[in-house]
Amino acid sequence: MKGLKNVRLGLAGILSAALVVIGAFLVVSQVSAAASGTLSISSPAIAAGQSGTADLRSNVTAPGLGAWTVDITYDPAKLTVGTCTPAQGGVCNPNFAANMVRITGASANGLLGDTSLGTIAFTNNQAAGTACGAVPLTLTTNVFADATIGDPQSFTPTITNGSVNCAAPATALPTLGPTGFGSTTPGGESSFGWLIMGLGGLGLAALAGYGALRLRSRAV
Repeated sequence: MKGLKNVRLGLAGILSAALVVIGAFLVVSQVSAAASGTLSISSPAIAAGQSGTADLRSNVTAPGLGAWTVDITYDPAKLTVGTCTPAQGGVCNPNFAANMVRITGASANGLLGDTSLGTIAFTNNQAAGTACGAVPLTLTTNVFADATIGDPQSFTPTITNGSVNCAAPATALPTLGPTGFGSTTPGGESSFGWLIMGLGGLGLAALAGYGALRLRSRAV
């Protein structure tokens, strides 16, 4: 009986040790399965005095992006933030700081692959001309974790910063005259209109001359 009891105790000890090893293996496997990915913001071309949008995007492997808090820093002397539209059920604060926009959110299912996290509307306040240059948009992650069930794993994405670049101002269309063609003379008439009228006059004169010749030939 004593020997049997010792055998049972030995088996229990082995089983407990095996469970500990299996649990540790599962924990290690779960940690090693943390997602990886990238975080980027687009670089819109915006003419001086005009507005455009920059798109914040993630691209994360399985189990996907579970939580994010991203700050976008810019130069408030050169750019003004208008609307900020979060995506994926997130929240955006365009006035988080004088030079910073914050986009934050969470997804229980995890965001897999290339995904928009939100868009920001910027107005380019720079003067037109050579002084208008690229304004950096710098990303910082405060929270960036995957969607591992029960134990989300934080990870550092590969970040690609962006910028607001100056675009050439739109070219004005040529002014059309009253007839819809050509330039306008100081008197307000189209130069093509005068040309057409002149050609019309020449045509009438030619017809009149031709008619006179016909009459003379008949008289003879």
